[in-house]
Amino acid sequence: MKTNDLVSLYVAFVEGSGGKKRPVLVRSVTETRVTGFKITTKYANKSAFIRRQYYQIQDWQVVGLRQPSWIDIGRLYSFPKHGLHFKEIGHLTPRDQIDLDRFNTRFKEAQEKRSNR
Repeated sequence: MKTNDLVSLYVAFVEGSGGKKRPVLVRSVTETRVTGFKITTKYANKSAFIRRQYYQIQDWQVVGLRQPSWIDIGRLYSFPKHGLHFKEIGHLTPRDQIDLDRFNTRFKEAQEKRSNR
């Protein structure tokens, strides 16, 4: 597992108990932790506020996803590496890597502007 891999793993729900297996974009891997953003197909039913933090994967079919998908950059998840069970899906294309980095930069700049008001 390495940066920009797409894997399927168990992600706990933010509110309440439980969770589900879902695609995750790996952002970093260390000796003990894996960090990543969750990937969703649920875009249309989200608020405009939430949609601002969703990057649409351009090459979703190439990377092995079954339907159009978005990367939720609003929260970076951290998982213990030891005992982590995952299934490899694919690897983010260079085009999506570049576009995601640009999207992430613009998102952070917009957040800073809002917090400085």
